[in-house]
Amino acid sequence: MKKKYVLIILASIVLGVLIGSMIKDLESMEGLYTSKDDIAKKEIKMTNKSIKKLQNEKKDLDKEINILREKYTDIDEIKKMDDMKEVLSYTDIKGKGITIIIDALNEDIGNIANTVDYNKILINLVNELKINGGKFISINGQRINQYSAIILAGSHINVNSIPIAQPYEIKVIGDIDELSSYVNEGNNYIDNIILNYPMKVEYKVEESINMPKIEIPNKLRYIREG
Repeated sequence: MKKKYVLIILASIVLGVLIGSMIKDLESMEGLYTSKDDIAKKEIKMTNKSIKKLQNEKKDLDKEINILREKYTDIDEIKKMDDMKEVLSYTDIKGKGITIIIDALNEDIGNIANTVDYNKILINLVNELKINGGKFISINGQRINQYSAIILAGSHINVNSIPIAQPYEIKVIGDIDELSSYVNEGNNYIDNIILNYPMKVEYKVEESINMPKIEIPNKLRYIREG
C-alpha cells in the first residue's frame, strides 16, 4: 500500500509537469498560427482535449492521494486512541490469565488490611505480575493502571478510591505462558507471603477472564505530553 501511495504521488507530479508543458506549447502554437493554418488549428484542438483529459486524470489522482492520506491518518489515530483507552482501563478486556486470592489464614485472624498495607503486599504483587507477563490487572474488580492508588483507609484498603475487603482477588490478563510459570513453578514473593504472614494464597490459570472497564475517571491533570 505504501508503494502504491508513493507511485500515485509521483504520477500526480509527472502529470502536473506534463500539463504545464503542453499548455506552454499550446500558447506557442497559438502565437505562430492564428487563422492561417488549418493544421495548426486541428493540433491546437487535439492538444486542448489532451490537456483536459490529463487534468481530469490528475484530479482523480489527487483525490486518491487525499483518501489514502486520510485513511492512514485515521488508522494511526484510531490505534493510538484504542491503545490509550486500554492503558487507562476505559475499555472492557477479555483474555487468558490467572486469578490469585489472598485471604486470612483462618477466621480467628480477622482483618488483614493493616498487614497487607504496611507490607505493601498488593503493590508488590502487582509489580511482580507486571514483570512476569501481566498486561491488565484488577483487584476486587478495580482495574489497575499507572494512576491507581492502593492505600489503607481506616480499617480497609482503597483501590481507585473505592473500598475493598478481603479476600483480595487479583485477576491478571497477559502472557499466559509467563504467568503460568510464575504461579506454578514457585516464586519467592508468593512463598514469602505464605511463610511470613497469617495468610493463605490460592491461584489458578484461567482460559477466559472478563475484566470490566474502570468505573471512575482517572485523575489526569498532571499528565504532560512527552
